Amino acid sequence: MTEPRPLPPRPSTSRPAAPGSAAARGADRRANTPDDPRGAGAERPRAARVGPQGWHERNAGRIRWTTWIAIVLIAIRLIAPRPDGWRRWSDASTALLDVEAARTAALLYYQAASRTWPPPGRPGVAPAGMLPFLPGDVSYARPRYRLAWEYAADTLTGARVIGISVTGDDARLAQTMARRAPQGMPFIVSGRRFVALIGSAPGR
Repeated sequence: MTEPRPLPPRPSTSRPAAPGSAAARGADRRANTPDDPRGAGAERPRAARVGPQGWHERNAGRIRWTTWIAIVLIAIRLIAPRPDGWRRWSDASTALLDVEAARTAALLYYQAASRTWPPPGRPGVAPAGMLPFLPGDVSYARPRYRLAWEYAADTLTGARVIGISVTGDDARLAQTMARRAPQGMPFIVSGRRFVALIGSAPGR
């Protein structure tokens, strides 16, 4: 009696899915999909799409700093005087110091000369009798302005107004001196002239 032989495996009758068919697309999807603990039908989250950053976003900090610097420069330009204004303010300060020194010298001359004032002088020239009382750093002839000893008489009453005038090349120097004049200094401004008043003499 012969032993039975095992039967050969039956050939598979299933046909491979046609390329491009739904079955083929499903098989490819299953083959390319890794194991997902959430299940075969779970949808994978899409990565957030990050586009290229715009120029304004990349340079926002630089734009802010540039804007602030421009604002500060404009404010300084509006508030601070121009270069010619700096020179005018410097000349006004120096001229007021000269005027104060000349005023003190005139008062000393008045006391030493038995209560008489120096005679009228020319612009840029100090009265001869006042020179001994003037400090060495005071000049009646500066590069951009000149001092003069004023001894003006009123045509009606004959009264004389005594003072020291400053006439500058800059038409606005007198106004600047008026703004910077120390409190208590009497003065008048006439055109380009700033006159610091010292005293007065009665008329005839």
